Amino acid sequence: MKTRNLIKSLGGALLAAVLAFGSSANADPVTQLIHFDDASNGWKWYSDVDNNFVFDPTNLQSSTLCADSTAGGNGSCLIEGTQGVLPRMTRPENGPTSQGGPANPGPDSSGDLLAFTLDSFYFLLTGKGTGAENAITVEGSNGESTTLEMGMAYTDPDTTGAVTFYEGANAGDPAGVLTNQIGYIASFGDLFAGVAWIQFSAPSTAQVRLDCIVATFNGTTTEPLSSFSGGCGGGEPPPPPNNVPEPGTLALLGLGLVGVGLTRRRRRV
Repeated sequence: MKTRNLIKSLGGALLAAVLAFGSSANADPVTQLIHFDDASNGWKWYSDVDNNFVFDPTNLQSSTLCADSTAGGNGSCLIEGTQGVLPRMTRPENGPTSQGGPANPGPDSSGDLLAFTLDSFYFLLTGKGTGAENAITVEGSNGESTTLEMGMAYTDPDTTGAVTFYEGANAGDPAGVLTNQIGYIASFGDLFAGVAWIQFSAPSTAQVRLDCIVATFNGTTTEPLSSFSGGCGGGEPPPPPNNVPEPGTLALLGLGLVGVGLTRRRRRV
């Protein structure tokens, strides 16, 4: 192969590699905190500010029983009172054009349901009794489900499986027996990885507060999870945007441009 053709091929290949690498970098997984603090009381469905996720149906209220607000003061959260419902969480291909509202009309989302991973959430059980009457259940489209019951000990790996519990919205000490009126962070590892939907449910007797839901997906968000310090994701600055080129990407880009430049110079000679 002639030197000119070799340089041309190398330059084109390097540029193609850079473009492919940059494209995949833009789609790197991000981890988002959904905190509900921007919701209005009584909304019957909700979408985060970036319209990545839809929760439907909901009963959103501000309360001291929610996790700490990301903006200070009382936060807003999903409350199971007398409705007997908690939402299905989805990630529509085309998100809604607003963040929430009444039951009719519902969210104007459309398209396929895109995959995501449920990482963790905050919950608080305020009802009376133990067992199924005071519990919250999480079910994924992958067929996995888990029920978190008042009075149950979650220190035994045979009982918890992939679920880990921490006391409080700051994800503090590992939890033992789940107790009334104490909030917990439940972390699920890969139990709900790559799901199309998550269904939350609880009996009205449990009077659940659900908040600070964390999910990972391929996309973008303006509300990345930093940590649980400060309550519900506050405390640390967010990571840099995913579309910032890494040093390796810049080096590849430079090599590609050099190859193209040499090719053009060769043509002029």
